[in-house]
Amino acid sequence: MTDRALLVNSRNNLTSAHHRREAGMSGPWVVLSVILLAAFLVYSNTLRFDFVYDDRGQILANVQVHAWRYVPHYFLERVWSFAYPGLQGNYYRPMFLLFLLLNYKIFGPFAAGWHLVSVAAHMGVTYLVYALARRLTGDRPTALIAALIFGINPVHIESVAWISGVTDPLLALFLLPAFLCYLNALDGKAHRRSWLAGSLALYSLAMLSKETALILPMIIFAYEWLWYGPAESNGFQSAFERARTAVVRIVPFVLLTLVYLAVRWQVLEGLGHTMMPLSVSTIIYTWPHLLLFYLRHLVWPFGLSVFYSVPYVETPALVPFVLPLAGLVAIGFLVSIAVRRLGRTSPPDGRLAVFCCLWILIPFVPLLDLSVLPIGEIAHDRYLYLPSIGFSILLAMALRRIRIGKLKVFGFPALQIAAVVLLAAVLGAATVIEDRYWANDMSLYARGVERTPQNKLARTNLGNAMGEQGRYTEALALFREVLARDPHFWLAIYNTGYTYYRMGKLPEAEEFFKRAIAVNGVDSDEYFYLGLTWLKLGDVDNAEKAVRHALKLQPGGLAYHFAMGMILKLKGDIPGALAEFNEELKNFPGETGAEQQVEAIRSVRGKADMN
Repeated sequence: MTDRALLVNSRNNLTSAHHRREAGMSGPWVVLSVILLAAFLVYSNTLRFDFVYDDRGQILANVQVHAWRYVPHYFLERVWSFAYPGLQGNYYRPMFLLFLLLNYKIFGPFAAGWHLVSVAAHMGVTYLVYALARRLTGDRPTALIAALIFGINPVHIESVAWISGVTDPLLALFLLPAFLCYLNALDGKAHRRSWLAGSLALYSLAMLSKETALILPMIIFAYEWLWYGPAESNGFQSAFERARTAVVRIVPFVLLTLVYLAVRWQVLEGLGHTMMPLSVSTIIYTWPHLLLFYLRHLVWPFGLSVFYSVPYVETPALVPFVLPLAGLVAIGFLVSIAVRRLGRTSPPDGRLAVFCCLWILIPFVPLLDLSVLPIGEIAHDRYLYLPSIGFSILLAMALRRIRIGKLKVFGFPALQIAAVVLLAAVLGAATVIEDRYWANDMSLYARGVERTPQNKLARTNLGNAMGEQGRYTEALALFREVLARDPHFWLAIYNTGYTYYRMGKLPEAEEFFKRAIAVNGVDSDEYFYLGLTWLKLGDVDNAEKAVRHALKLQPGGLAYHFAMGMILKLKGDIPGALAEFNEELKNFPGETGAEQQVEAIRSVRGKADMN
């Protein structure tokens, strides 16, 4: 009998009594419903939150997620092509863009609706974590505890409270069912081919949601390698046989992966592009510190932020490299001892613990090439969404092994119940407390500066948020601090110019917009606002050139066509102005300024025709 069969039989023996008691009863489903409600409640504060961070640019100012006619573009272009059509990028996510379109059609600029969908997506993943843990462990209480830990965990705040961070829940909504369908096909259930086809179809949707889905063949390989083979066989031959079978099993998924990579290559003009040039040695030296950061946040998800100071490690020095590496080795050693002991008492649980550990580690594989991530953006809590699934199941298994004392509560050891309740209370309270920082840009970036005072992006974004509130002097002070450390930091240069523009200090604004273009001349907004600055200074011809260049870089930019319409109207080109105003309305229906201009032009034309 294979280990998989032994595992299934042992689970059936362990749970048959539970099944008999649960027949005709709704108890477990009531508990699961309470867990899903808890996941909703701890994140319910987000329903009052605004669009933050990238949301405005990616949703509100993105004409391509406002109209159905752009759907074909989702499969032919990268995510940020609407803003930077001439730049290379690494995000090919058609399903994510389709998700944004559907939400925009339903909710428009109503942020609460978007947040409700994000929370609902997380609740759906929480249920799938229950289904996965139930399937793997064969123990419903363990599955319920795993779902509870996952559902209310504050480490998911970035993926749930930030609308644009929904890529990870969206990915999981396809990835987990894909793996579950594969398990159904593997266990020889009826319609085995249909289950496998369903798994492959869901895997396709997962890859089109976020590229991290490429880990599924690795997860399947790990599962097959751990559970294939005779129970009594060991050694190299057994490992080789299991590996060979695992390779055969993942062939359909590998072939589908190759198709996806071929499409991705065509769209992105490569599998990935370097965002931050790094040497191989720097990347490798940075891994221990970065991985230790992630493991620490899994175990201790408190004091969170959207920004973290995780520097690149360029030399194998003691503090940044040797000590983190030693820490990882120590953690691995302790985990191996615990798993080995567990395997002696319960071989299936031992293998399941190894599988959960691999589930924690495998999602980090796509992140190992740090050069494809923007500078300063190598550490984010959203990257823990998938690893936390394995961690939640592993922690639930550990809690279920608490059997100290004779006192029982609902048939379970009282200390076990107390430990679960205490952990849930701490995690839930932490989520409620820490998600408030995502309420708006001001609180989000202030938190970022608080947690990482030297982070240039956090300080610049806080200055921009202050400028939005009219706190121009404070904003400029923050920008000056950043530029004093890095005179070529483009975002601080551009935002300084934008702040001066809003203050009406046009010569200063002109100077900084020109500096921004000299440093990084590929952003459309710097040309757009330079054009508006020249327009207000009376230089209409140069204003037209600048705005036309902005339109060339980003044809669907918010207010771009409106500005061009006003410029052409000033120059007496009324037909051209009308065409620009109509184009603005085509991209952003209901834009009052463009509507008023169109109506004014038509009114003047009507009076002229009457005369």
